[in-house]
Amino acid sequence: MNREYVFWILSYSLLCFFPGAVPHTTLCHAVSGDTVILPCAIKTSEKLNISNYYIYWQISTSVVVHMFYNGNDSFAMQSRRYHNRTRLFLDQLEHGNFSLMLSGVEPADEDVYTCIFRNKVSRTKGTREVKLNVSPPDNQLMERNVTPIGQIQDLPNCPGDANALDILVLCSHFLMVLVVWIL
Repeated sequence: MNREYVFWILSYSLLCFFPGAVPHTTLCHAVSGDTVILPCAIKTSEKLNISNYYIYWQISTSVVVHMFYNGNDSFAMQSRRYHNRTRLFLDQLEHGNFSLMLSGVEPADEDVYTCIFRNKVSRTKGTREVKLNVSPPDNQLMERNVTPIGQIQDLPNCPGDANALDILVLCSHFLMVLVVWIL
């Protein structure tokens, strides 16, 4: 067997067993004027000590959308454009849900949002990217993804689990190619 083939087989195997290695941007849709939840979550089996975390939402490289540190929201550096329009789910932070609710969505909000989180004790960090597309109010093809009490719903306009599906498809294609190649 050629070394190049072995390299590709090992590379695709790593993608199947370590899905976090594949960069992914979640796509969200909102209708102008609506409220949208930009998903950002980590898997954890234990409660997080949230006072040890910095959670920072931004667009571009320097526009602060929302900031949380030392166990509290911090609005001092927040862009005026997002003032009184963002909030985290404070009761969900200790469970690893760092999602951001953005209300009064407007066309100017269409951008790639980055959630950056860091544990200042263990020095672990991570990022998630969410691309927000905004439709005009008369184009109400997308469902809202916020319940009246602010709970996240699994609706098609903001698929938080799309990454797992992408990896599953990639792995199944790889296995089919491998089987055909071996036969």
